[in-house]
Amino acid sequence: MMHLADEKKSPEKEMSLGAACIFLRGGKNIARGLADEEIDELRDAFNEFDKDKDGLISCKDLGNLMRTMGYMPTEMELIELSQNINMNLGGKVDFDDFVDLMAPKLLAETAGMIGVKELKDAFKEFDADGDGEITTEELRSAMTKLMGEHMKRREIDAIVKEADDNGDGTVDFEEFVRMMSNK
Repeated sequence: MMHLADEKKSPEKEMSLGAACIFLRGGKNIARGLADEEIDELRDAFNEFDKDKDGLISCKDLGNLMRTMGYMPTEMELIELSQNINMNLGGKVDFDDFVDLMAPKLLAETAGMIGVKELKDAFKEFDADGDGEITTEELRSAMTKLMGEHMKRREIDAIVKEADDNGDGTVDFEEFVRMMSNK
């Protein structure tokens, strides 16, 4: 079976797909593949719409599935997808084709996001003693070391207090991730 991501598109064909249709253009400028968690999320969503469990979903279900995942394809994009699916995939989409369609959109959305590895590395910079928690002293030391900023104790205390959801006076990894994603 031919996959959309594997298909070589001529510039003329690419232009005919419509400027807004990232689902059909593919992710040429995206440097990474999908993470296992992203593929699992796509599989769970796909399986939810594969009512008869034959490994295929219809064009109509594809639009609904995309919407439940938070993507809001325009009617024109759905028409273009439908035409492409009907011509190339026999009117139904299997999981691999679904991943090929969704990967560019998913990767484009997450391109600016910090990954878990990067967050863990950053957390380690702050967690000097490696105990899994950032204290006010560790935060002060890291701010001085990493940014050359000498902050007042109450400023550091305020940062820890704001991030410290469980009230233990330190910032654990989960709290750190929440703090970083709010910035």
